Amino acid sequence: MNNKKHSSGPKVSNGKTIRSLSRKMLNRNKSKSMVIIIAIALCSFMFATLFTVGINIILRFQESTMRQVGSSTDCSVKYLNEEEYALIKNDDSLKEVSRWIYVGEAVNKELLKLRTEVHWTDSISADKGFELPEVGSLPDDKSEDEISVSSLVLNALGYNAGSPDKYKDLIGEKITLSIDIGDKVIDKTFKISGIHTGDRVSMSQVILVSKAFQDKYVPTPKDSYYGDNKEQTTADAYGRIDADVDFKIPVNIKGQIDRMIARDNLPENVEVGSNWASVTGSADYTTTVLAAFLLLIIFASGYLIINNVYRINIYSDIRSFGLLKTIGFSGKQLKALVKWQSVYLAVPGIIVGLVFGIIVGSLILPLITRNLVFSDNTSHAPLFHPLIIVFAAVFSYVTVRLSVRKSMKIASKVSPIEAVRFMESGVIKWKKKKKNASGISSFTFALRSFMRDKKKAVFVILSLSLSLVIMNTVYSMISGFDEDKYVESFVNTDFSVSDATLDNPAIYDGKNLEGITDRFMSALNEQKGIAGYGNVYIEEMCSQDFTDEDFKKIDERLLKDERLAPIMSMESYPGSDKTTLESYEEEKSSAAGVYGMDDFVLNNLTVVDGSIDTDKLKTGKYVIATAYTLDLQKGDEPICYFKPKDIITVNNNDGEKRQYEVMAVVDIPYAIRLQMFTDLDINYIFSTDEFNDFFGERDAMRCIFNADSDYEDDIEEWISDYTGNVESNLKYSSRQVYRDEFKEFTSMFIIVGGLITVILALIGILNLTNTLVTSIMSRRVELAMLEAVGETKNMQKKSICLEGVLYALFSGVFGILFSALFSILFVRPFGAEMWFFEWHFTLTTALVVIPVMLLIAAIIPYIIYNIFMKSSVVERLRLVES
Repeated sequence: MNNKKHSSGPKVSNGKTIRSLSRKMLNRNKSKSMVIIIAIALCSFMFATLFTVGINIILRFQESTMRQVGSSTDCSVKYLNEEEYALIKNDDSLKEVSRWIYVGEAVNKELLKLRTEVHWTDSISADKGFELPEVGSLPDDKSEDEISVSSLVLNALGYNAGSPDKYKDLIGEKITLSIDIGDKVIDKTFKISGIHTGDRVSMSQVILVSKAFQDKYVPTPKDSYYGDNKEQTTADAYGRIDADVDFKIPVNIKGQIDRMIARDNLPENVEVGSNWASVTGSADYTTTVLAAFLLLIIFASGYLIINNVYRINIYSDIRSFGLLKTIGFSGKQLKALVKWQSVYLAVPGIIVGLVFGIIVGSLILPLITRNLVFSDNTSHAPLFHPLIIVFAAVFSYVTVRLSVRKSMKIASKVSPIEAVRFMESGVIKWKKKKKNASGISSFTFALRSFMRDKKKAVFVILSLSLSLVIMNTVYSMISGFDEDKYVESFVNTDFSVSDATLDNPAIYDGKNLEGITDRFMSALNEQKGIAGYGNVYIEEMCSQDFTDEDFKKIDERLLKDERLAPIMSMESYPGSDKTTLESYEEEKSSAAGVYGMDDFVLNNLTVVDGSIDTDKLKTGKYVIATAYTLDLQKGDEPICYFKPKDIITVNNNDGEKRQYEVMAVVDIPYAIRLQMFTDLDINYIFSTDEFNDFFGERDAMRCIFNADSDYEDDIEEWISDYTGNVESNLKYSSRQVYRDEFKEFTSMFIIVGGLITVILALIGILNLTNTLVTSIMSRRVELAMLEAVGETKNMQKKSICLEGVLYALFSGVFGILFSALFSILFVRPFGAEMWFFEWHFTLTTALVVIPVMLLIAAIIPYIIYNIFMKSSVVERLRLVES
C-alpha cells in the first residue's frame, strides 16, 4: 500500500519569494501599514514605560538593601589569613576578589550613638562597600596618620559635613579618634584624606585607615581562625581578612559558595556570608501587585488592538489571498505570508515604541520612587538597563505574534470562491433577507452592520471599556485620599524634629532614641514666633512584670477579648505546645514602652477615657496608660486594659517598682510615639520629671512645636537650614512638607493612571476608526446600490454614525459595569491598606466621559464617510466588475 502523501496542487515553497511578496503587499498600501505600525508602537510604548519604571524600582530596592547590608558583593568569606586569602584570590573561576580587614571600633564619646567600625580595605572593596571617597582619596598605605571617613561620623564629631560641596573644606583637617582594637584603646590624631557620604540605613558607619596603621596595631594573624579544636573568640577576629567575592553569574549563590570552598581547599567550617540583596531587591507587595496588574492590562489592550487591526487587514486583503490560492499557494504558505508581514511591521513599531516608552518612563520614574522607601543616598534618576529593552521588545513581539494567529488562520482557510464573494464578514449572509431599502430604518441598518462580526465588536467594546475602567479607578483612588488624615498621621503639630533614623522604616535596629541635643534646644529657644513646644522621652521595651492584680485586669479586659481570640489561640512560638494566651498567663509579663512627656505634648494626646491634669501628673502619683488598637478592625472601639482610678505597679529596667493611679487612657498619635509596636502595645506615660527620676535622665527622642502663623515660613526656612547644615543627623517634618508629599503622591497616580488611560483611549479610538473604515470600504458597493434605489447620503451618514454610537453605547454600559466591579474588588481592598484612604463608590468619571465618547463615536464615522464616499454612484457600482 502506498502511504506517500500527495499534494493537491502545485505549491510555492520558496521562502524568499514569500518574504518578497509580503513586502510588496505592505508597500502597496502604506497608509494601512502605518496604522498597524502605530498600533504596535503603542503596545511597545506601554511595555517599555512599565519596564523602565519597574526595573528601575527593582534596582533601587536592590541598591537600598545593599547599602543596608553594607556591600554589593555576592558573598564575603570571613576571618582568613594571608595564605587562605591567596587561595581565593588565585581562583580563576571567580569574577573578582577583593579584601578588607576589621581593625576595631571608634569609641569617642560623640560616637556612642553612632556605631562606627574601623577598617582597612583595598579600593575595590571600598567601592563595593559604598566607602570610596567622593572627595579626596583613600589613605596612603605607607602613612599611619591618614584616614577616609563617613560624613555622618564627621557631623557627630562636630564638623560641618552636611553636603558633598562642604567635603573639600575638611580634607587635611585633623581628627582625634579613640579606637578599640580588642585588648586596648588607641588614641590617635589623624589627617582626613577622603570623605564619603554616610548612609543611616547602613548597620554601621566606617572609618578607613591605612595598611601601615593596620599592620602596626592589628596585624593579620598567621594561624588559621578555623584551626582544629581551636576555641574561637571575638578578639581573634581582629586583623583577619574578609574576602569579598563576586561570581561570574550571580545565580545559585549557595551552590557556587560550596563549590568554591571545595575547589580552593578552604576549611570546611569557614564562615561565608552571602549577600541576600545581590541578585534581587525586595519590592513591597503593593508594588509587585501593581506592576503585575499593569503588565496584564497592557498585554490585554495590546492584544486587542493588534488582533483587531490585523483582522481588518486580512479582510481588506482577502481577495488577494484568494487569487494566491488560485495560483497554487497553500494554507501554510499563506500563514507564512501573514507572519512575515507582521514581522516587517513589528520591527519599526517596536523600535519607535521602545524609544518613546523609555523616555516617558524616565520622566515619570522620580514621581514614583520618591514615594517608596529607599536609602537616603539612593538616587531617583533613571538608570538605563539592557533588560528594559530585552523585556519590552520580547513582550511586544510575543503580543504581536499571539495577536496575529487568528488572522493567519483566517488567511490560510479562505477559498478562492469565498474571497470573490467576501464583503466584510466573509460570505454575505443577511443580505438575502434584506427588505427594500425604504423599509429599513437607519437604526436597524446600523444595528445589522454592528452585529455582522460579533467578535470584532467585542474587541472594540473591550478596548474602549478598558480606558473607562482605568480612568474611573484612578479617580476613585484619588477621591479616597484624605490629605488631612495623611498629614496628621506624620505630624499633628506644625513641626516635629527627631534623629533621622527614628522614623525611617528601612532601619529596624540602631534607631537613635535620644537625638534631640541641648544644642538644638538652645537654637530653638532663640527663634521668634515659637507658639509652644515640648519633648518626648522614651525607655524603649521596658519589660514589665505584672502583679497578680494588674495581670488580672489585662487578662480579662484584653487577652480574653473575643476580637483577639484568633491571635491568643495561636502557638506562642513555632513548635510550642502552649498558646499565646497560656504563655502570657504563665509568665505574667510583657515588653512595654515607657514615655516621659512635657505638658505641650500631653495636650496633643487623644484621650479615650478620663482626663489629663498636667499639674496632678507632676506630683509623681499618677500615670497615663494607652488603649490597645492593634489588630482591631476600622471603627472598633479601643480596648482599655487599664482604666482611670486603677492602681497599678510599674517597674524600671533595674527592677525598682512604684505604684501609680491611672489618670487617663489615651491614644498616642503616630506622629508622636515611637513608630514600633510590642505584641500587646502596652505603654505608660509620665511627666518628664517623674520619668527622669524613675528611669534616668537622657536626651529627648522627639521635639514637637507650633509656630505663630506670621512666622511659620521663617521657622520652616530656619529648621530646613539647621537640619541640613548644622545638625544634619536631625530630620524635621512639618505640615507643609507632608502636604507637598501628599500632592506628589497623588500626582503619581494622576500621571501614571492618566498616561495609561490616554493610551487605552487612543487604542479604543483607533480600533473604532479601523472598524468603521473597513466597514464603509467593504460596503461601498452595497451602499452605492442602496443609494441607486433611493437612499440618500444623509440617511447613509445617519446609519453609519448610529453604528459608531452603538459601539460607544455598549462600551459605556460595559465600562460602567467593569468600573463598578473593579472599584469593589480592587480599589476598596487596595485602599484599605492605606490609613489615609476612605473608599467611596463612584462612577462619576465614567458617567462624565460617556457623552464625550458618544460624540466622538458619532463624529468619526461622519468624517470617514465623507472621505471615502466622494466617488459617484456609478463609479462605486463598477467595483462589482473589478
